[in-house]
Amino acid sequence: MIKLGFARKDITPDSPVPMAGYLVPNRTSKGVHDNLYARALYLEDSKHEPVVILQLDLLGLDRLCLDKIYSALEERMSMSGNKGPVKNRILICATHTHSGFGGFFDTDSGLNQELIHLFGNNNPELVKHVVDKSVEAVIEASKNCVETNIRINRGIVEGIGMNRRRADIPCDTSLFTIEFDRLDQKKILLYNLCCHPTALDSENLLLSADFPGAVAEKLEGVPGGYDMAVFINGSAGDMSTRFTRKESSFNECSRYANIILEALEGLKKGVFLPLEKAELNYHSVSLKKARPSDTQSAGINLQNAVKHLEELKSQNVDTAILRKAASLVEGAQIGLLKSNNKEEIEKSENKTIETGILRINDTTIVCSPLELFSSLALILKENKQVECFGYVNCLEGYLADIDAWDNFDYEALSGDFMRGEGERYIELVSALV
Repeated sequence: MIKLGFARKDITPDSPVPMAGYLVPNRTSKGVHDNLYARALYLEDSKHEPVVILQLDLLGLDRLCLDKIYSALEERMSMSGNKGPVKNRILICATHTHSGFGGFFDTDSGLNQELIHLFGNNNPELVKHVVDKSVEAVIEASKNCVETNIRINRGIVEGIGMNRRRADIPCDTSLFTIEFDRLDQKKILLYNLCCHPTALDSENLLLSADFPGAVAEKLEGVPGGYDMAVFINGSAGDMSTRFTRKESSFNECSRYANIILEALEGLKKGVFLPLEKAELNYHSVSLKKARPSDTQSAGINLQNAVKHLEELKSQNVDTAILRKAASLVEGAQIGLLKSNNKEEIEKSENKTIETGILRINDTTIVCSPLELFSSLALILKENKQVECFGYVNCLEGYLADIDAWDNFDYEALSGDFMRGEGERYIELVSALV
């Protein structure tokens, strides 16, 4: 029987920090609404070879921070007798909140240098802060392992995420849960759904985990709740609150949380079974990179996108339509930035995507570093009967479907991969599971 350890560490910075998630110049926090956390699950077998799930209330990670976490954990865990390289046995899952802090991305080189407004200018102190708190969470979890039973369920949650390009497109509204019931009566919930946590827009300057933070506040350490609630985002590349959000506010975060809690309550069914398998394996998948436009064409695309947005504003159209037009402007801005970095991007034709296959008892979970479209993940989930975790380890950006390319949608234009590579990725991953 596999033992489970868990821990939660507060990663909220003490002072105003750059915020990550929107292309807004000098977006700096003015305070804290709800604290941000690192939550660690440590699944250990009889050979002391763990599988670790580390959830961070952050937009995502890149290699700068990821490799430092690997290195620090490698050193600490080897001292306690654990075997093998840490990076082969850990999933670092960002919730992808757009109201968390930045400053820990590598903005001193490459394309990220052009995306400082999105990620926040690199700050070594914030890098160290994220690394230290992440390691603390994992090490603490490793020290309180207890045998556990689990209950896995699947359902639906509606009224949160919808396809953010067009409301009539079918999308993944599934809700996947693993409840851990330790023999010492400690209870942990892991829940997974697909949606950009963007109940709060770019005007919000208070640090927040968005609606997953509101869920945690209502579930963690309260009567009838859990000792820890871990949100793992799914294939949310084309999923957001665009067509369900009534306003940008913390009340809206709470409203979404209540919808999720009601759906979670309906999944408390079935018997708990011993946790007997926790295996993680990574596979390298090579995808073809898109070629950036030349600077002149990219500039024209941005001008047209801005003109279209201004025309819509003058017509007093629905806010959801305006949000889509605004996202097209953001995509065109990223396209222009990429054109300025064209030579660097084109140094290689392919990009390697490290995809994890996690097996918990009889359940298989595909763990992707991509903002994979739910339209693509649905094919995989339906054909292979698997679940999908997104934003895992190094954030590799959007992987769009062909329809998004043909409609010149923001996610396709701002992603790193060629038209059709989304469908090919699903074929390649299907062969792995």
